[in-house]
Amino acid sequence: MKTDFIIVGQGLAGTLLTHELIKLGKTVQVIDSPDFQKASAVAAGLINPVVFRRLTKSWLIDELYPQLEDTYVELEALLGNSIYHPKKIRKIFGAGEADFWRKKAVENDLLQYLQIEPDESGYPELKLEHGSGWVEKAGRVDLNNLLTGFREYLLKRKCLHEFNFDYSRLVIHPDRVEYGDLAASKIIFCEGHRASQNPYFQNIQFKHTKGEVFKLKTTGYHADFILNKAFFLMPVGGNEYRMGATYDWNKLDEVPTASAKEELCGKLEQVFGGAYSLTEHAAGIRPTTHDRRPVLGLHPEYPQIGIFNGLGSKGCMLGPYFTKQFVALLIDKSSLINPEVNLTRYS
Repeated sequence: MKTDFIIVGQGLAGTLLTHELIKLGKTVQVIDSPDFQKASAVAAGLINPVVFRRLTKSWLIDELYPQLEDTYVELEALLGNSIYHPKKIRKIFGAGEADFWRKKAVENDLLQYLQIEPDESGYPELKLEHGSGWVEKAGRVDLNNLLTGFREYLLKRKCLHEFNFDYSRLVIHPDRVEYGDLAASKIIFCEGHRASQNPYFQNIQFKHTKGEVFKLKTTGYHADFILNKAFFLMPVGGNEYRMGATYDWNKLDEVPTASAKEELCGKLEQVFGGAYSLTEHAAGIRPTTHDRRPVLGLHPEYPQIGIFNGLGSKGCMLGPYFTKQFVALLIDKSSLINPEVNLTRYS
């Protein structure tokens, strides 16, 4: 079977890349392992345009935001699923943070993303002694609806292959690659944290992180905003919420831990006085590089092989924008990729 591209992996990166290529009229075959859990399937899909610790803009957010909105709305129409949910973030202040908020909102050009004046009003179940601040242009992406919906779309197009990829079976020719009965001009690896085992990209300095998240139900609490106070509490419908997330750079497995439960529930109960019950606890490994930037490009020796990886904890924000950049390179070889994400930084 001849095709323009083989994509390995149908997490967030693989889904976005496949969608963009098909939209431009390219033929694509996707290989996705049924045995490996995707970090995207665990991730909460948070969209947050600011960095709270320093109260600065998230990297490239002015460029990222228009593209992410367009892409997810487009995918909603294609799949008939609810995917993109704009919601404000309510940041709970500690002592003195209100003044810091006012100052940095102006100094760091955040007026389109923050309501500059702190909110002194109360809210049932929340402890707001020092007030709170509102973040605009935030929200969540329903990754479960996105990934499962796009998987069904690929199955209907007969371009999804559900088996484990074996690097030893990849045959590289000067003008194409072959894998089993598939032949393509290029193969692009979107494998998440398993890219660390990819023999063609061993020079990339990955620094993956384990993250744990929870689902919970509340009694009486019905906020339609995302709560933040060194954790997030995100509404997903009715009285159900997602809570997260932890960061662990040492124990890289997908096993939920009691310590993560203790950490996040402890943070929640410092600011939340309502009743709740945990309904699900999940862990995943975020694909992250040493500089916390994505990595994309074509292999310097084998330009028939490419990679799109390292989206990390901000993948829902970064993915659509850099998908466009990468596809432009794949279609028009003269197109440029941002040097901060280009694979050539590891050459």
